Amino acid sequence: MNSTDVLIIGAGVSGLLLGTHLGNRAILLEKSRGVGGRIANRRVEDQGFDHGAPYIVDDPLVRETIVEAGLEEEVKNDSMGIFLQNSMTRFPKKLIQDLNIKKSTRAEVISRSNHSWKVTCDNGEIYESKILVITAPLPQALELLDKNDLSYQAELKKITYLKAVMALIITRDGALPDLPTSSFTHSIIPMRLRNLHPTGFVMRANPEESERLFDSSDELILKELESHFLAAYTNKPVIDYSELKKWRYVTPTTSLPYPYLEVQENLFLIGDAFHHPDVRGSILGALLLAEKLS
Repeated sequence: MNSTDVLIIGAGVSGLLLGTHLGNRAILLEKSRGVGGRIANRRVEDQGFDHGAPYIVDDPLVRETIVEAGLEEEVKNDSMGIFLQNSMTRFPKKLIQDLNIKKSTRAEVISRSNHSWKVTCDNGEIYESKILVITAPLPQALELLDKNDLSYQAELKKITYLKAVMALIITRDGALPDLPTSSFTHSIIPMRLRNLHPTGFVMRANPEESERLFDSSDELILKELESHFLAAYTNKPVIDYSELKKWRYVTPTTSLPYPYLEVQENLFLIGDAFHHPDVRGSILGALLLAEKLS
């Protein structure tokens, strides 16, 4: 059995930032092979596509956190918010230094005994801690609590998230769109402006269309995305490659009016469902919970 003072489930921004402030007091469990949660990058032809959060909100707290991570020179912004040159994932990757992160490790069973929390993972490893923090998107956190018959406040069920469907598209010449996008489209982001794929784009449908399409066949969704991408050009480009990406939990539609919540003794929830329905909530919750636990 592995013992620690604080066990953090999830290595997205809130989990990483909390772990950074707790240092060797914490162990992080991350179900994926990488870190960053919804800040994600996919490589095609050995070139990057920011297909997770393409922007983060331009806010003093966010900028201060990025500067503290040593990324001030990478920060760019436009009308949609802040982005980072050379991939958004540079932010979470800066936060992992010296952290004890167990990747490809999914928390499955949670139990409470002798004033400690015990977590059994899908690989058979068992972790015991005085304090347990769950940082996954709130619906996933509640699924884990429900699965283990752990009670929580009913108001948490009221938080819903927007979905997103998007296409990673590589065109032959990389020409930029030159026509107004349709109401179907949330954004078309050229990756070359981030020093990523020189002829690649991330095309995302708006929240209403994403909700409508989400459970359709991958072939149908990708066909619609490609059609609206091409409609943004006077001279239709040749698409050499396309790939569908889907996110069930993009951003909450509302947030709860506090930065974190202790749902049971020494069992905390933090993330973007608290205080601000975006990365500000993730950052603020991590900072204030770290202060409480210090």
